[in-house]
Amino acid sequence: MRKMSSHHPVRAAAALSAAVGAALLVAPVSASAVTTAVPVVRGGCDLPLVHDIYDGFHVGVPSGWDLSTMEGEVSVDPSPNSPEGVILYPVLLTRGTTVAQVFAAYMAYEQRNAEAAGSVFSYQVARSHGGLPSATVRAEVDGVSLAGEATATLLPLKTQMASDEAVVSLAVAPRNSFASDAPLLAGIARCYGPEQAQLFAVFPTNPYTYIMPPGFSPIADQPNALEIANAANTGSATYDLWGPLVQGVNVSQPLTTPAEAITYWLGQLGISGVTTLSAVTKDQVEYMEFTGTTQGYPVHGLMYMDLSVTGPSAAGVFRLALAVSSYWDSLNGALIEMAGSIQHDFTQDLQDIQEVNREWQDFSGQVADFDDTLNDQQLVQDPNTGKFYEAPYSSWQDGPQGWGYYGPQDQLLNPVQRP
Repeated sequence: MRKMSSHHPVRAAAALSAAVGAALLVAPVSASAVTTAVPVVRGGCDLPLVHDIYDGFHVGVPSGWDLSTMEGEVSVDPSPNSPEGVILYPVLLTRGTTVAQVFAAYMAYEQRNAEAAGSVFSYQVARSHGGLPSATVRAEVDGVSLAGEATATLLPLKTQMASDEAVVSLAVAPRNSFASDAPLLAGIARCYGPEQAQLFAVFPTNPYTYIMPPGFSPIADQPNALEIANAANTGSATYDLWGPLVQGVNVSQPLTTPAEAITYWLGQLGISGVTTLSAVTKDQVEYMEFTGTTQGYPVHGLMYMDLSVTGPSAAGVFRLALAVSSYWDSLNGALIEMAGSIQHDFTQDLQDIQEVNREWQDFSGQVADFDDTLNDQQLVQDPNTGKFYEAPYSSWQDGPQGWGYYGPQDQLLNPVQRP
């Protein structure tokens, strides 16, 4: 249930443009390393929690369910194509923005997406206890009649720009099961809360510019390919500028569609038994979320393919976020962020890197001009070294010199005004 529009180890060994190495993997650890049943205070959450320390949040995820982040949303569902699930959209309340404005804009956005995909989506707004908006939802997606509820919550989140965030929750399920499923779906949203986030250091190298949080490092850096992985080897982000590949010359199979190119490159990376969880295609660009196996270990990933075809010749760019399956929930936000930041021959000002990253995730359009707390970050700089960082809003903290953004050695960082 990625979106009403249905859109919605571990080393990939950076698929090299002409020839590719095999995927490398260490044995994955138990999923218990990233989930816990410890309840949070707000609302008495009793679901296992997944902590995303990079984007800065935790949320309840029922056993066997899937969590993914994309376009500033948190999606929790049994599987990406399930008609049941919860989407959470957190927004920092800056510049006089109200919870009601965020709620109205998000609901209208979901309705536009559904209608553009040929689905039906209607809602009736009401006022819940405390004056916060809510709505009942009726929808039909891929022939399935859905019922649902949308709610808005106001949470404290102390940042440089504001002290509160609004979280819109959209929960849906098949109409005949929504009543029985509603308590579980409401529990997922009730378990959501902000946490302290990590800084992403900006690396303006030659020929790449990219961002990377603590615990990650480049493991394959070549003229047309870059791969970043964590020390535990449970998650990686890869960029590859590949081609040309000419059918009958250096590739045997046709590469005329993004789906064919994705299948080819996953095979070259040594990922087998691939199951497509969701896919969305526009022109010669496709996003595909999938599961598979490499060296006998289960992996979960998201591949973006931008394909260019000229006669029998194909070339393109792919970005890959890949994790050991038990780590996908807690790592995919950081991996997607890193994969989107990698720019080959990046010549734009560093202050534009956030917009470049946002654009590659923004497949169906922004909700509105809101400061969503998953995508938006503050560019900051170490006054002593000149090093830049992308600071998630929730990385603002009370440090040795008072409230501010702090670097790895507790040095106070200076916010840089974006144009």
